[in-house]
Amino acid sequence: RSRSRSRKDSRSPSRAGGKKKPDDYGVDTMKITDDDAAFILGKGGKTKEKISRVSEAEIELFERDLILEIRGSKMQRRRAKKYAEGVMAQRTGPVSITSDYDDGDLTMLQVPQEAVGFVTGRAGNFLRTIEEEWCTLMFFCEVGSGGRNKDYEKLAIF
Repeated sequence: RSRSRSRKDSRSPSRAGGKKKPDDYGVDTMKITDDDAAFILGKGGKTKEKISRVSEAEIELFERDLILEIRGSKMQRRRAKKYAEGVMAQRTGPVSITSDYDDGDLTMLQVPQEAVGFVTGRAGNFLRTIEEEWCTLMFFCEVGSGGRNKDYEKLAIF
C-alpha cells in the first residue's frame, strides 16, 4: 500500500481558483504611436514588464494595432497608464510631473547636479539596476511648469 496521499487530496483549494479579481477590475486601452510602442516595449520587453510589475496591472501591447491594453483594478490601471505616459514622455524631452501624478506612490528626490551622472550611470544602467532591485520606476523630471534649477535635478520614484 502507498503511504503518499492520493492526488485528489494533495491539491490545496486556494490553487484551484487562481487569483480573485478585484470588484473594480476592468480594461483600459491607450492608442499609441509606433515610436511610443517601441519605447514602451523596451529592450526585450523589459520596460513593459517593469510598468506592469510596478503598477501591478496586466499590460499587453498590440503592436500591429498600436494599442496598449491595461487590465486590473481602477488604481492599478490608473498607475499603469500614468507610468506608461511618463515613459513615453521621456522619448521627447523632460517629463513634467504635476500634483495629480501622486496617488500615494510618488517620492521626489532632489539630486545635486554633480551627482546626476553617477545616479543615472552609463546609459542609465545604474538607475535601471536600482529599479529592478527595488521594484520601482524612476526618471528625472520637471515639476509643474517650473523651469530647471541648475543646482539639482528632481528624480521621481514610483
